[in-house]
Amino acid sequence: MPNYIETDYKTDPAFFRSYIKPDLWEDSNALYKEYMSWENNKFFVQVIKQFDKPLLRQIKNIWNYMGIRPKEWRCNFFRVLPGGNLPLHKDTMSKISVVIPLTNMTGELYFEDGTEVLYHNMTIINTQVPHGVKPPTEERIVFHMGIHDTYFEEVKIGHNS
Repeated sequence: MPNYIETDYKTDPAFFRSYIKPDLWEDSNALYKEYMSWENNKFFVQVIKQFDKPLLRQIKNIWNYMGIRPKEWRCNFFRVLPGGNLPLHKDTMSKISVVIPLTNMTGELYFEDGTEVLYHNMTIINTQVPHGVKPPTEERIVFHMGIHDTYFEEVKIGHNS
């Protein structure tokens, strides 16, 4: 079984980008220090703390598409600058992640088993297996939803890529 599903679910990157606050990017060193043995000044996170009705509607539509109804989840944006990366790691809280590209994607998602994917659509990742992001050549921003109470095997969208 693969550790990711690249879907054909259509999203509007401009919709999600409208929630990014340019001055609220947080340095990832404090958040991800257990995964990093060096200072990575090219990986940033922006936590989404307020959810308006349009965003909640989008999130629920994604859940419906995936056939899930999680109760424990969080959303944020990940930003990796050219040359930055996210080393191989397993998530401690999330069982799966949903990622939606908001920029041109460079910098492959990779897994410990050697699988690499440069996804361009909404992708569901099994975050219980070691995974990481290779250095992009352009700024890479994704909308990220970490789901804490649903396993990868529970996703039911009718096909696994």
